Amino acid sequence: MKNDFIPVTRFIVCSDAHIEGIGTPGYNRLKKTIDFSLDFASADEHYNKIDSFFIAGDITNSGKKEEFDSFKEIYDYGTQKGLNILCTVAKGHDSISMGKKSLEYYRSLTNQETDFHRVIGGYHFIGISTSRMKKHFNSAFQKIWLKKELDKAVKDTPDKPVFVMHHEHIKYTVFGSYDEDGWGKILFADLLKKYPNVVDFSGHSHYPVNDPRSVWQKEYTAIGTGSLKYTELTVDGEQKIHPPFYNECANFLVVEADKDSNLRISGVDCIAGQMLCEYYLKNPADKNNREYEKEKQIARSFPPVFADDAAITIDEKNGIYTAVYPAAESDCGFPVFIYRVSVSDTNGKILKTIKTIPAYYLYGEEKTLSSCLGMLSSGKYTVKVLAENVYGAKSDVLEKTIEL
Repeated sequence: MKNDFIPVTRFIVCSDAHIEGIGTPGYNRLKKTIDFSLDFASADEHYNKIDSFFIAGDITNSGKKEEFDSFKEIYDYGTQKGLNILCTVAKGHDSISMGKKSLEYYRSLTNQETDFHRVIGGYHFIGISTSRMKKHFNSAFQKIWLKKELDKAVKDTPDKPVFVMHHEHIKYTVFGSYDEDGWGKILFADLLKKYPNVVDFSGHSHYPVNDPRSVWQKEYTAIGTGSLKYTELTVDGEQKIHPPFYNECANFLVVEADKDSNLRISGVDCIAGQMLCEYYLKNPADKNNREYEKEKQIARSFPPVFADDAAITIDEKNGIYTAVYPAAESDCGFPVFIYRVSVSDTNGKILKTIKTIPAYYLYGEEKTLSSCLGMLSSGKYTVKVLAENVYGAKSDVLEKTIEL
């Protein structure tokens, strides 16, 4: 795809490392993100640089001094390799222990401001940390400052994206930001709607980058950064679902722009060191370029498909029954989000329903899935399996009748 894409600038965006100390998962994964990024860039014959490296908050797990000190080792490691590392400090985890003093401590370690506006590679980057005021995620003063900086950026580069970064998602944008998810904040929503040039990066929810709902376009563009620590999901309105292998999910983004300000955004599985997904955004500074509007994504979504010879098998061990079935294929490229399994009696009454989440957020392909049906008494049952993609498109039903 897009083999003719030639970058003229490249930067990394990650978040939610939740560093607890030297050698802990967040520490190791952030270091691995740096190494992968440098290797990725050096392998590009057209453009072999990383122009900047951004961390969008929750750098630490509890905001302890020793956790920031551990981060400083990673910061020094990256800067010694030539990376320009810029971070925003979050109210949540980064400020748990020291409160607003975490901002001062971060600045003392890095000699960097916690709110910043930089021009890098011909593009404007604006970062916003938590407020220095107690009890606020962000203050009215920061909103005034952001408007002023956005006006400067748009005046300087009216035909280019302006990149904005902060920790919490803007409500009602990317996957993880809605009321049912619980991770969205109003923050600068009304302001950003006035700036179609904006490409807004945020973390906080830990929702996976290769879920296409993590890219949102309407008045402006918003991108979810995933998490380096673990993933979670909302399933049927239930928040904070930790799916299988959730601790083994660590995502970040490689963002590139070509000479026309078209963007290639690559989601990376940090642990596997492999690309998970690629999104191509025609210059998002133009408000007519909105291919990732939710309605357009739903319109191009088609139901997953089971192979013609797909069949359910039933395994039993120690009186516990399990349905095993092949993975459904997605012809439209959108991941299968959930398998819905039911067990019915001979009268069609549903006795059990099971929700199985495939590990679509990890690199690799699952060829078969299994759903635990639990204990079943003697009798005749019908087991059904339905696959549903991230936009709710549903497959035909696999069905098997069993007699115990």
